[in-house]
Amino acid sequence: MSADDHKAQVVSVAGAAMFVKADRVMLQMMGVEEPQAHVGRWTEIRRSAGTRQVLGLDLDWLAPSPLASALASAAKATGTGGAEGGTSSVSSSAAERFPRPDGVPADAAPVAVVGKGSTKSGTYWVTASEPHRLLGYSGLDALHDSDGQPEESEFDPVAKLSVRTENAATARGTYEAMHTAIRSLPPVVPISAEPAPKEVSETVDEVCGALCHTVTVTVSLTNRMPYESVAARYALALEALLHKDEDGYRLGNPRSVDIGSCTVRLPTARPGTTVRAACTMGGPALRKAVQVASDQHGFVQMTLQTDATREVTGLTGPSNSTGLLQKLGSHADHLLGAS
Repeated sequence: MSADDHKAQVVSVAGAAMFVKADRVMLQMMGVEEPQAHVGRWTEIRRSAGTRQVLGLDLDWLAPSPLASALASAAKATGTGGAEGGTSSVSSSAAERFPRPDGVPADAAPVAVVGKGSTKSGTYWVTASEPHRLLGYSGLDALHDSDGQPEESEFDPVAKLSVRTENAATARGTYEAMHTAIRSLPPVVPISAEPAPKEVSETVDEVCGALCHTVTVTVSLTNRMPYESVAARYALALEALLHKDEDGYRLGNPRSVDIGSCTVRLPTARPGTTVRAACTMGGPALRKAVQVASDQHGFVQMTLQTDATREVTGLTGPSNSTGLLQKLGSHADHLLGAS
């Protein structure tokens, strides 16, 4: 695939896994964290079900078996009637919005695809007569901002794909090329994904030093994933909630004072382990807060609170290449017959 003169190699086994190898710009457009660290490496793009896509295109829609099922349910005869799985017949106005790709004949029947998440809407173009062979696809590409996050715009550019008709021998050659690419995957690959809360969680503890002139903030990350390892850094912002002010107690309405901030990088947490890292903050703001919040009996009417923002800097896991090879072989045998 290519976009804005940047190219990416993509291996996608529908319903199983997708891997990309690209330069920094392309990886950033795909929303990969730490793109510079993954340049030229096979990286697994892992998203929740139904949202795995590259530059706004859900490649699972274009795999032979899902595509055949979608077209069969959406476009019996002339493309009329509803459909399951995100496809339906398309109006002429929508067809104008998504023009026919080059080489698609004028009598081709359009079949709509309803977007999900950051995957945009589009149109399949199929032959007017049965069995409605695929001729092309046109749809909305996904715009991305400088941080790789999808943007919404009614002026999104149209992505157009053309179909090249080839024979079974060429198709087998293509499957064999995919086998070769999958065999080249290392046993462990970087993964582009954000772990779910039930997979990775953290706790934050604040402990005062002598006279509370310093505060040590400790972050503990627990990795509950069975096979993946995760590394992360945290941006920490410490504040003190003063329950007593120069004018007396502040019942139910503490005053917030910013104490400081820091960034901590945690060691890599292997599956089923907990790792920790800490930083110490202090200075005039903390000493003043302690002085204000202290009473004549020596008690400090103050609560420490930390805002912790996590950024996953490394997620790695098994490539499962053996299982992918078996699944890909099953796809090929289903479509082309066992060789």
